[in-house]
Amino acid sequence: MENINNNNNEQSRETSKIVAGVIIVGVGIVLLMRNMGVLLPYWLFTWPVILILVGIYSGFKHNFKNNSWLIITGVGIFFWISKFIPSLHLEPFFWPLVIIAIGIIYILKPSKKSWNGFKRLNDGKDNRADSSWKGFGSDEGFDSNDDFKITSVFSGVKRNIISKNFKRGQVTSVFGGAEIDMSQADMMGPSIIKVEVAFGGVSIVVPSNWSVQNDIQGVFHGVEDKRYNATATIDPNKVLVLKGSCAFGGVEIKSY
Repeated sequence: MENINNNNNEQSRETSKIVAGVIIVGVGIVLLMRNMGVLLPYWLFTWPVILILVGIYSGFKHNFKNNSWLIITGVGIFFWISKFIPSLHLEPFFWPLVIIAIGIIYILKPSKKSWNGFKRLNDGKDNRADSSWKGFGSDEGFDSNDDFKITSVFSGVKRNIISKNFKRGQVTSVFGGAEIDMSQADMMGPSIIKVEVAFGGVSIVVPSNWSVQNDIQGVFHGVEDKRYNATATIDPNKVLVLKGSCAFGGVEIKSY
């Protein structure tokens, strides 16, 4: 199984490189044609086209398994149509369509069975029932479960994880923010947090003796490690692996 996953990851990387190369060559050709005096549609040089290209690249890079490429491409197409056909006056419909699209993503997102599959894939067994917070408001509290699911859509979520045998978590932030305080948590071995961010941000506070491995990929994003404690001794058995994707957003890692 591991060899199959490694082969799929390698194939995905090769495909994303080819797509990135094609996009770069295409942009170069278009710029060359413009400098040679060739008449080209004005919309080729607008920012919505850049969003569409970034979304397509992100989709190929993640085998179209993340939601961020849909959001980026959709926003780009919307404003591209708005610029190309200004008589439609689409701007007032942008936010209602965004909310509808988010609702569709909720309907089509993986079920609890898929989430349990994710848990078995990374741990070999099911654990306690997941806990989930989501919505358009703000929400905060404590969570003692060994796994969690947090969704922030146009909202701010604050969660204190106090499990002493933390296993895994999943955080989705779309036009929102999530603050996860794990300073009182502990783990018995390596654990995973899967992050999906689009036009949002996630802040994670971890104990100073944990090691953090960043495997998050994305576009126009940042993953910033602000931890610094010269006196802390890293425990090699406590490794937090961050996986997932981030587009037009950021992930911040801190320790107290």
